[in-house]
Amino acid sequence: MLLLMPLGLLAIASYALDKRIPIGIDFNLQNILLELSRTLIPGFFAIAIACMVPTFNRFYQLFSVGFNYSFLCTMSLLYYPKIFTQPTAWVIAALVATMFMLPNQDFEQESHKSSYKALLLRLFGVLFVPGLVLISFVVIVKNIEHSILITFTSLFIDSLMSCLFVPIYEIMLTLGFSSILNSLVSLQSESTTINAMLNTITITNLLVLPVLMITRACMTNKYNRLFLVFLALITCLTSKIGSCISVELAILMFLYPGSIVVLCTSTIVTFFIALNLNLPSFTNFYLLYQPDLILKNSTFLQLTTEHYYFMFFSVVLAVMMQIISIKFRTLNSITSKIYQKELTAGRRIYEINEPDLLLIALLKALGGKSNVQSVGLVGNSLILQVYNYRIVTKHALYSLGKKRFDLDSRQDEFTLSLGHLSKVLYQRLKNIVEESNFYSQSEVPLTKQFDIYKYEEQIETQKQIEARKQQKLPKDSNLAAQKGLFTNFQIEDTPSE
Repeated sequence: MLLLMPLGLLAIASYALDKRIPIGIDFNLQNILLELSRTLIPGFFAIAIACMVPTFNRFYQLFSVGFNYSFLCTMSLLYYPKIFTQPTAWVIAALVATMFMLPNQDFEQESHKSSYKALLLRLFGVLFVPGLVLISFVVIVKNIEHSILITFTSLFIDSLMSCLFVPIYEIMLTLGFSSILNSLVSLQSESTTINAMLNTITITNLLVLPVLMITRACMTNKYNRLFLVFLALITCLTSKIGSCISVELAILMFLYPGSIVVLCTSTIVTFFIALNLNLPSFTNFYLLYQPDLILKNSTFLQLTTEHYYFMFFSVVLAVMMQIISIKFRTLNSITSKIYQKELTAGRRIYEINEPDLLLIALLKALGGKSNVQSVGLVGNSLILQVYNYRIVTKHALYSLGKKRFDLDSRQDEFTLSLGHLSKVLYQRLKNIVEESNFYSQSEVPLTKQFDIYKYEEQIETQKQIEARKQQKLPKDSNLAAQKGLFTNFQIEDTPSE
């Protein structure tokens, strides 16, 4: 929600200060307020991202991000006003400063001299590295511009290789440099190929991008679902605002790179669909995200059945590719887990020849030594009986078996042939099973819980019985006892002086 709040503010400011809508103030002042909101609000987005990064000092981190964003923004508008039509590059460059403020335990444990040097290195990184990153962006973009001017000629536009223009445009729009492509001379004309490009870019940002986020939200966990749903709703509202769509694509690129790959791949197929349908364009390159998307006034009045077919197939294609991508990723994660389970001491199971490592791999495949009930040996085949065969990794057992692997689920019994190592493993598994049985049989049973109330009742009962016995004794018994004591007592005569 912290990331989406600046996007919402930017959308509100863009709609409220739209140049085509008079709001009762001077037009120049309205234009200045709009440019300020487009420039400053993305800085709050950079600060919101910085709040999610751990640091050893939050105040210095937010101050450094805000300072770098303001400095880079000012220098870019003064020296390169036509390159940075979108603020994404400033946000990325300013966030580089957070990399030098990550918490480091060794930083606090170092000596005073070395910590002073580390502090200077951090200060140098915070002050100069974001500027170097932005300069690198400018150098790369200038080289890309030179290559584009050479490559994107009229011959390239008229060929089938023009399908690559749409994913390139989406990537450049993500980084905030789409104006370079808009200014190409070869694109400032009317043709079937150029109309297919324009329609693909427009439908991708207006419909396909929000639908991809909704599809991803339906197939992700509950912690990311709410964020993706709100991001999709904001994308629906801000798909015509260049700065918003650039930041949203950047979020998708850094947090969900698989979705941006699906988006760029689906645009290639969508381009050929638009090319075959030969549809008129919704806009032109001069009105395409410079800085916003402006549709023709008669766009929604000229929609035909082919337009609806184009929208439908574009959305369905992107959704299917997104689902396949997520399923493939799930399958890949399962495969990697199986691969990790098959590794023992950095080796694949079928490559193990040492008895100790093979025993560890066998116990892992059987679900641990507590799951082994009994073991037998017939020739070179081990007969393993387990308590629960469902937790046994059968694929790993199949990889272990040199010749034969059988399963009898009725008796939870496995027959596994391990060649010349079978006898050694049988003896060691037998010792393990016997040791487990010994510990299970020699357990000391717990005593019953002591009942103090019952103990008190027994004491009272015993006292009553003794009292009754005392009452049944004869009357002269005490005197007789005393006489007996005196008769047994002897008095010795002491000698007189």
